Amino acid sequence: MNKIIIGLLAPFTLILSTSNHAADYDERNLKQSCAKLSQYRKLGQKYYDQKNYKKALDQFQKQASWSDFCQSVGEEETGIRVSDNDINIANNNVGLTYSKLNQPLWARAWFQIKPTKTSQFNLKKLTTPKPTNDLTGKYVRYAGFGEWNNITIQKRDQKYLVQYTGLWMGPRSLIYGPNIGEFEIEMPLHAKKATYRFKNCQIDINFTYNASLGNFIEVDELNEQADCGFGMNVSSTGYYQKVEPQ
Repeated sequence: MNKIIIGLLAPFTLILSTSNHAADYDERNLKQSCAKLSQYRKLGQKYYDQKNYKKALDQFQKQASWSDFCQSVGEEETGIRVSDNDINIANNNVGLTYSKLNQPLWARAWFQIKPTKTSQFNLKKLTTPKPTNDLTGKYVRYAGFGEWNNITIQKRDQKYLVQYTGLWMGPRSLIYGPNIGEFEIEMPLHAKKATYRFKNCQIDINFTYNASLGNFIEVDELNEQADCGFGMNVSSTGYYQKVEPQ
């Protein structure tokens, strides 16, 4: 039986205040948000044990997002130490909860953020996705801090509508928001490939399958320095695995 593993966090340490008003606001929010990690963990475990998996998922997702974020900012600013193992445990908790909610494709994505012995054990418990010719649905690639780049595929007027939303999770993105990039194109229902063009930007999109990722999209931004109309540092390149049907 799969089991939730709860991560322990180090005690708080003191941080010196700054005289800059904006920096004060930033630091205060960081400290307050990172101080809630233990609360997210405990509430997630409580709801999970009660089999209230929707509420458990909300808490564990917050645990995963802020664990990753608070580690990246650093203990000196947040007042709390977050280890790699804390992040791995939080991600695993989200994956297990998605599995309980009968959403194995989302569970697979979370287990694959960073392979560990535990996540790979739980991954093997999931049914291998079967290849499908129906491309509709939601596909994701991890962006960091618990957030995902996504591509959604819908049928419209006897064509596929391909919509991309990408994120760059900057150093304070959970407080001030990420940089965003978007595009959309259409392609024939019989097609498995498409190309997006904008100014000197070309992005190739290829729908494919393997047993590890399941049904996924390989996206190749041919010139990373091209003007694709995205926010700073947003890149579409990578593998997007299917996590939801239409």
